[in-house]
Amino acid sequence: MSIAERFNQLAERERKLLLVFLGVCFALFLVLVPVVVRMGVSEQAEENEKLSETIEAITLERITIAKRKQLTERLTARYAKQAPALAGFLASTANKVGLEIPETSDRSVVPHGKSFKERQTRIRLNKVGMRQLSEFMEAATNAGYPVYISRLDIKKRGGAPDEYDVEMDVSAFDREETKPKTAAKTETPAKGTK
Repeated sequence: MSIAERFNQLAERERKLLLVFLGVCFALFLVLVPVVVRMGVSEQAEENEKLSETIEAITLERITIAKRKQLTERLTARYAKQAPALAGFLASTANKVGLEIPETSDRSVVPHGKSFKERQTRIRLNKVGMRQLSEFMEAATNAGYPVYISRLDIKKRGGAPDEYDVEMDVSAFDREETKPKTAAKTETPAKGTK
């Protein structure tokens, strides 16, 4: 017996119920399939969004790491060249711009952390013009050494319009190379010895 013959053998009421049941099943199929597909797509979309946020965060961190690495390399390059004795360095720099340093005094070395030491020299300049002073300061700080002016005191002289007495502290930082720690070897006696 085929399906059509069985369907014809059913009573009128049973045929209507079967058609209604098949219609409801078809309607549920038409509704459920898109809903299930949409749920799967939305889950994938959420996962894709999380992955894209993670990729963006990684990209930003790479940029941050590259900037830090570049800064570390610049600092390493700057401190690779140790500054000469400050009194002599400042005297030669002053001579280049036409100044004379009548008084210098070296301060004691101050450690900064584990790997840096600060050397400081106080200098006094008399009857200095503002242009000469700025050229001297620029030449001293841009010489390629880790040198900076940590204190500056400028006093106007009463006589000439462009004469000043200047007292400044110039600091140089030296980086000490840290030696890598070597693991201490413990000697064990060979087998058979007491």
